[in-house]
Amino acid sequence: MSLNNPTTRFLPLLLLCAPFLAGCAGDGAKGVAEAAGLATTPQESKPFVKESRSTTQDYISVGTSATRAAPRKPVADFKTLETDLEAKRISNEAAGEQAKSLGATAPPAPATVPTN
Repeated sequence: MSLNNPTTRFLPLLLLCAPFLAGCAGDGAKGVAEAAGLATTPQESKPFVKESRSTTQDYISVGTSATRAAPRKPVADFKTLETDLEAKRISNEAAGEQAKSLGATAPPAPATVPTN
């Protein structure tokens, strides 16, 4: 038996942990593990938890597609949004041009130190 092989190196550990891991495997071994104190049974939910849970499932589970009718927005809302965005674009371009022109001014001349 070579100790360089990972399978043989961890085999004693796996054999030692097998009874503990069997407690989670199935109903038959879990009963034995619970009796030995190696596994636990799930607790009953507290009353406030049961009351806060919704009885209806109003969510969409993963892997399914939504089949609800989405209300369509009127064209006027899109036109209003388009004009607002266009006004913001013009404002941003003007602010950019102003910043560019302010950045292009020559730096002031260095201060001269008077001599006595």
